[in-house]
Amino acid sequence: MTITVLGATGGTGRLIVDQLLGLGQPVRGAVRKPQKAVKAAAGAVEFVALDLASPDSHAFAEVFDAAEAVINAAATRSMTQKQADLIDRRGIVVAIDAAADAGVKRWIQISMMGSGDPARLPGYLRATGQAKHAADLHLAASGMTWTVIRPPWLTDGAPTGRITVGDRVPEGSLTRADLAAVAIASVDMSATHDRLFEVTGGGRPLTESLASLA
Repeated sequence: MTITVLGATGGTGRLIVDQLLGLGQPVRGAVRKPQKAVKAAAGAVEFVALDLASPDSHAFAEVFDAAEAVINAAATRSMTQKQADLIDRRGIVVAIDAAADAGVKRWIQISMMGSGDPARLPGYLRATGQAKHAADLHLAASGMTWTVIRPPWLTDGAPTGRITVGDRVPEGSLTRADLAAVAIASVDMSATHDRLFEVTGGGRPLTESLASLA
């Protein structure tokens, strides 16, 4: 199975790629500048161009050719409504449609805690949350087997292997390494299929927690 990772050079995306490579999993990294990514890559990753700021359904279709699963770890670095709507909503929506048209069966989406309830977000994050929520809803209607993961504040600490999941969980923090592991485990874990859930750090072992979603 080839897994395509959107945002493969970002803070979480890099860890997803590294963990997949450690599992011996073929990986395709979808990034804005593949030439730059190739120079920085530590492993055998196929990089392809995907510019979410310039969504093009025809160009995007080539990215998902032969991909069996997608993990979306892409996100805008800007907190303006314009950029959030362009990348976190429109860009991802076009990518979802292109993947579905290309025959991709599985899509795991890293969203954001509170994106379905703007009142839970500070003002500066609400535009991003609304854009991600729109993309999450579009994914759920795509026809692919989908998972939406909504993490809280992310840290760069070491993985703990312990998480709490549910429809709504207490706010806290989660390491990017644990989030990467959650996304990867979700690919084949049926309890996460066609499911939206929040996740935070601490609690039960990762696999046990995800199984509880069934």
